[in-house]
Amino acid sequence: MIIIPKTYLFEMQRHGAEAYPLECCGGILGKIHFENKYVQKVIRLDNASSENKHRRFAVTAEDYKNLEAYSKESNLQLIGFYHTHPDHPAFPSETDLQNAWPMFSYIIISIQSKEPAQTNSFLLNLDTNTFEPEPLQTVEFHSDTYNEV
Repeated sequence: MIIIPKTYLFEMQRHGAEAYPLECCGGILGKIHFENKYVQKVIRLDNASSENKHRRFAVTAEDYKNLEAYSKESNLQLIGFYHTHPDHPAFPSETDLQNAWPMFSYIIISIQSKEPAQTNSFLLNLDTNTFEPEPLQTVEFHSDTYNEV
């Protein structure tokens, strides 16, 4: 399960609305405790796609390296990425599958006419080479239990 404070979910949705009608993307940092991932930071990234940015996004090697360095400095882990699907459902595309890495959560936000419509999270199943839904729970930011993880 990925557990995300409402403020960070809102930040990702706002990023998507601002980028609309283009796809946007960003990194998700946090902590992993048993089977749960606790989001503690989201970082906006520039969509580096050289293709149609209405339907594609890309994360550069430099952005990935910077996310890893920042997470280490912050005592966090890079736990996934988010991106938007403008005027399309919040489900992975074939391109999303082809570019997925194991262990990461992939949060996809559907933006319909500049408004967030649906948010889903997925994990890559290496055995079947498919995405599986990952439960996503929103929480208030200042939960004592959440901050102790």
